[in-house]
Amino acid sequence: MDFDPADVVAALAPHLGSERAAKLDAVAGARLGGVIAVLEDLRDPHNMSAALRSCEAMGVLGVHVIAVRHRYRTATRITQGCEKWLTIERHAETRACADLLHSRGVQILAAVPGASRRLGEIDAGQKIALCFGNEHLGLSPELRRLSDGDFTIPMHGCSQSLNVSVSVAVALHAVTEARRRALGRAGDLDEAALLALRARYYARDLRGAEAIVARFCAARKHG
Repeated sequence: MDFDPADVVAALAPHLGSERAAKLDAVAGARLGGVIAVLEDLRDPHNMSAALRSCEAMGVLGVHVIAVRHRYRTATRITQGCEKWLTIERHAETRACADLLHSRGVQILAAVPGASRRLGEIDAGQKIALCFGNEHLGLSPELRRLSDGDFTIPMHGCSQSLNVSVSVAVALHAVTEARRRALGRAGDLDEAALLALRARYYARDLRGAEAIVARFCAARKHG
């Protein structure tokens, strides 16, 4: 939608109603751009969908999907539309994803069983991408090589492994909460990015949003 975000918010807010607009504002305000999930070659669409839903529920905004051996697939029954609240970037090559994240000043950490750094030791004050790999093979050697470090989720039971979607949920919960504590606020988007996200959420939540905004802008121009 090619309109000024402030115009989108002003035009759509009355159509959403105060309660729904306040809900979307709260969700946008709690989004974290500094904690990113990278999902590499997940094979099972149910696992991909559950992972995406966990990302959205924890307030993560950006998800990078690497599809080299297995194509990106989701199960609508599980995602329940969570994709529209996320920024999902897809990559056909592992290096392309890593290079893009590094160019944005993001530290890449690979989830590796038995790594020396424990989940709770991650510095959430900086921009971080947590990488999770294929259900059976784990992360590719290439992504591990391109990462800036690794981490492990400590386990204290007889079971010493988790389903990948569960690992995503556990790790993101820990790191997103740590980031919020470090920042002292729910979200980390600056004012301009937050306004743009509110506009995007309003537009995605309302049928016919583009036409409504167009009429609003035209009426103001000729009013």
